[in-house]
Amino acid sequence: MIPSEAFANLIAELQRRPIEINKYRPSSGIGRSVAFGIVNKRCMPADYSRQCWTRPYLYKLLLDFGAEYVRDISWNAITVNQGYKASPHRDKRNGGDSFLVAFGSFTGGCLKIHEGDLSGVHNICHQPIQTDFSKVLHSVEDFTGDRYSLVYYRYPVKDVPLPPSVRLVNDKWKFFRGELQTESLPHPKIGVPMKSKKKKFESNQPKNI
Repeated sequence: MIPSEAFANLIAELQRRPIEINKYRPSSGIGRSVAFGIVNKRCMPADYSRQCWTRPYLYKLLLDFGAEYVRDISWNAITVNQGYKASPHRDKRNGGDSFLVAFGSFTGGCLKIHEGDLSGVHNICHQPIQTDFSKVLHSVEDFTGDRYSLVYYRYPVKDVPLPPSVRLVNDKWKFFRGELQTESLPHPKIGVPMKSKKKKFESNQPKNI
């Protein structure tokens, strides 16, 4: 059981500025669910999520929470859910066991695991559950109130980026890719512009002058 005070700063920050609605999770449904840490980048190598640059203070709170409470797994990515009722899905890109915990002022909202040794309904409010969610179908039951959840997991990458760091610089929180960096870099673009595939046709007819 994780004490309620461990979530106080996270709740305050998420209430101050709710996370974005994610329209790109077709398997589990549209809702407020974003990833921090290492993520897949279309047309680019895996790298830190843009959320790390745009929400550095929230990322710091997530890193601090993970360092304190997520000790039994190796993780480099965190999914934050806010008022998100996930439909049945598997977390296909997670490597190995994940750590999942819910918090907030809500009723209902239990985790339902549809298969495997842990199949059944689990109350995960302040009570973490750890398993390989890439291999088991799972969902969130109906709830009322303000429900939040965190998923700590490992995104499999070959070239491990420098460890993250969030520091207070001139009274502003900034994200750094590694402790040796002295300047915070702007977040990289997501993907690359699509090149035009217009074909050039050459005519054998003489040009009009």
